[in-house]
Amino acid sequence: MKLYMIPGLGADKRMYAPQLRTFPHATVLEHIASSKGESIADYALRFVPFIDTMQPFVLLGTSLGGMVAVELSRVLQPEKVILIASVKNRNELPYFIRSLKYLPLHKPFSGDFYKRFNSLFVSKLDNGRHSSVTELIYQMTADASSDFIEWAIDAVIRWEPPEDYRSDIFHLHGTKDLLFPYSRIKNAIPVMNGSHVMNLTMSAEVNRILYEILATNINH
Repeated sequence: MKLYMIPGLGADKRMYAPQLRTFPHATVLEHIASSKGESIADYALRFVPFIDTMQPFVLLGTSLGGMVAVELSRVLQPEKVILIASVKNRNELPYFIRSLKYLPLHKPFSGDFYKRFNSLFVSKLDNGRHSSVTELIYQMTADASSDFIEWAIDAVIRWEPPEDYRSDIFHLHGTKDLLFPYSRIKNAIPVMNGSHVMNLTMSAEVNRILYEILATNINH
């Protein structure tokens, strides 16, 4: 089966370096330009031309990429959908993100502001560790499009997918994820002490679980 991987917000192909070493034939669908006010559902449709639907395929998304994968699974027929450190629906988002839909305190801030803020917050994503992973996230954030980041934050806040997502989604989630707390996540495979960037910091464990999922023969 062909594996397509979609990165998180402010990230690119580099975030999947540990997975690409284990699954070298996978394709990373890097983020493309969005339109102002576009929903995640509409944005997801932009990826359809890059997916070969003539052969069996699997969608894997991390963080924002997981939300895109959920939306793609509504219009395509992947063999499997895998989320890493993401959410399947609005109820799994933390309260402070959901509340911004009704009290849009984020609106006055630019994408450049969010990039500067992320530079301060990035070590927290790795649960306070200072490492090569932190440096990689710094660099990916610096290279990311400010316009895209501004759009994506607003799109996540407004995201309201229907509750009819596939019941067979494989969801890997770290028990120490500070952005999307594990306590809000339903029907997930727990990765003990995993952070929001566990695919980088705990790649051996994450890749082991991914290998088992991809080897599982399951029909939906």
